[in-house]
Amino acid sequence: MVDLLSVGEDVVRRAASEGAEEAEAFLVTGRRISVEVEKGEVKTARSEILSGIGVRSVVQGKVGFAYATSLSDALDVAVKSVKNALASKPDPHFKGLPEPGRVSPVEGLFDPRVADLDVAEAVEFIGEMVSAASSKAGVVSVGGAMSASSQEVAVVSSRGVSLSEKRTSTSLYAFVAARDGDKSSSGFEVNSGRFLGEINPSWVGFQAGELASTLLEAVRIETGTYPMVIDPLTMRPFIGFLVSAAANGENVMYGRSFLAGKIGQTVASEGVTILDDGTLAGGEGSASFDGEGVPTRRTPIVERGVLRNYIHNTYTAGRMGVESTGNASRSFDSLPGVGSRNVILEAPDLEVSNEDLFDVKRGVLLKLTEDRPNLANGEFSGMVYMGFLIENGEVTTGIREASFGIHLVDLLRGIDAVGREKRAVMGTISPPVRVREVRVAGPS
Repeated sequence: MVDLLSVGEDVVRRAASEGAEEAEAFLVTGRRISVEVEKGEVKTARSEILSGIGVRSVVQGKVGFAYATSLSDALDVAVKSVKNALASKPDPHFKGLPEPGRVSPVEGLFDPRVADLDVAEAVEFIGEMVSAASSKAGVVSVGGAMSASSQEVAVVSSRGVSLSEKRTSTSLYAFVAARDGDKSSSGFEVNSGRFLGEINPSWVGFQAGELASTLLEAVRIETGTYPMVIDPLTMRPFIGFLVSAAANGENVMYGRSFLAGKIGQTVASEGVTILDDGTLAGGEGSASFDGEGVPTRRTPIVERGVLRNYIHNTYTAGRMGVESTGNASRSFDSLPGVGSRNVILEAPDLEVSNEDLFDVKRGVLLKLTEDRPNLANGEFSGMVYMGFLIENGEVTTGIREASFGIHLVDLLRGIDAVGREKRAVMGTISPPVRVREVRVAGPS
């Protein structure tokens, strides 16, 4: 086993000996396995070593960066990062590397079962998923993938940061195609998390197959304005995008986001709060510290409908005169960017039973869209890849060849009810939500 902190300390010392006034090492080691299935057959199955180091050096306000995929090259990378700094232009906005903060360990980030998983076991998981999906009427093809990674991450800097943490993650998804004569449809489902026990291949396959089979009977819908219930399966392009992209300090700083300059403005229904939480025990996006060694935190982005904060690393925070929110996101081969952790929608005042949530005369249940809003203006024009009609309080038949259009802020302001049960999907945690009015277009 490699002592990442020891390697990091050696690297920082070497950078200093080459003239760096400040230096930081970001190190990763671990393993990842992945299996892909196509048309019901395993297409690829592989295991790969994760290893690398990135070094950031600062000389007279100039920042240099270098990386390598082998820790044996760590000292050479330190030298290169200093040379790159000397060859760079000064950045007047760079205020230095972060000071050490008080880091509290986050529980539930490492699962030994994921660390010990081998390719053959992952293939078995895939086989269970394919079998469950194939049992549904009309299914003609099953695709999907499973991945599992185990890694140790470390950050060491000349400012006194010296942190390491072990983390695991795993995911499995199914994409199913069905056909009946000239009718065709598809279904999708996913599980993901830190622990192997969060993955249920039979359930994923069954759900995706059931959706594909049911949607064979989908009908066209007439163009109009409908109440829309959005399933947690597809909340990522809505609240996930709002935090990770629109409230991203880098996008705001460079004027790329429609939320720039809107702190203090109402952007959602009064009952809606949207958080970014890196401290959630067992959370898929959780960590004790971010890519710069800054402690993660729970940050309200939207509080009772009002935009309160953006997410930041130390650079964007410094540019905007605020503190880092612990959202530095990076790999060993890149400088820190900004990324969300666990995006959570809370609306306790709007919670209703499932029966009441679907209590509309005629509406749409959106199960999946693969589109996302326009970052510059917030307009969201998306396809309904999986959706159903709601008629007199009941989810009835599937709909096909439909699209929707609405500004993301208007959608969030239009939330008038949410379900009582949250679901975590790829780092986004939300109940189903109902929006009063969404424009839905049928085929022309």
